[in-house]
Amino acid sequence: MRKFTWWQAVWLSFFSRQLYQSVARQWQGIGSLYLLILSALVVLPVTMEIRADYLSFIENDLPLYLDELPELTIQDGTASTPEDRPYIINEKGTTDPFIVVDTSGQITDLEQTSAPVLITADRLYIRKSDIETRSFDFSTFTDMTIDRELLDSFLSTTSKFVMPLTYVILVLFAWSWRITQAMLYALLAGWLAKRQGLVMRYPSFVRISSVALTPAMIIDMLLGILGLPLPFASVLFVVLEVMYLRFAIQSVCQLPRDKRDDEGSIIA
Repeated sequence: MRKFTWWQAVWLSFFSRQLYQSVARQWQGIGSLYLLILSALVVLPVTMEIRADYLSFIENDLPLYLDELPELTIQDGTASTPEDRPYIINEKGTTDPFIVVDTSGQITDLEQTSAPVLITADRLYIRKSDIETRSFDFSTFTDMTIDRELLDSFLSTTSKFVMPLTYVILVLFAWSWRITQAMLYALLAGWLAKRQGLVMRYPSFVRISSVALTPAMIIDMLLGILGLPLPFASVLFVVLEVMYLRFAIQSVCQLPRDKRDDEGSIIA
């Protein structure tokens, strides 16, 4: 029997019964490495889109906010600005406040402003939602002066790590979701196989399920690249995944009897 590589499985999973037979008899493990590689592939377009949006924000939008931010000096846990007055930076194109910097004491908490970010003489406040806020006490900060030059340097440094870190997070999230799916679909695969007189070990069913997820993952990636919306996508992808899982089990069941051991189990 021909043994297929992981990269061949990416496109053969759409139609090849021999692939699924090879996965059942010749591949090892539960397919976790295969799903990791496939996850790394399918999240690339999303990562590139995030990168483009991030760079656009850094180069075009963020400088407009930074130009209005005053120089902020933090010394002995107390912040100060060149002028003892509130600085209000609105969201671009609106009159809604986005950042308020007030070390004069006129605005002391988020209840006095609708801005999601407030900097006072002793704290940084961030409004995460209508019911959740976070604050950071400047007494825990080292003495520093935050100006445009420092912010530009910080953004230049962090931008080198943001995208690689984002990519790793997306890959791990996609992989954890898909391997969980494969483990759950393996239970369904075992039931389908049992109805057809086929018995395999659970890891083999997980491995087959991992490969059977490939068409849905590739189609989902292509739809994202083309920007094509798909109504009821979640439901349709589940249906597609189950169809390919059934196709995979039927393919393995077509192996001749002499390819099975004495207990009727596919060698996996």
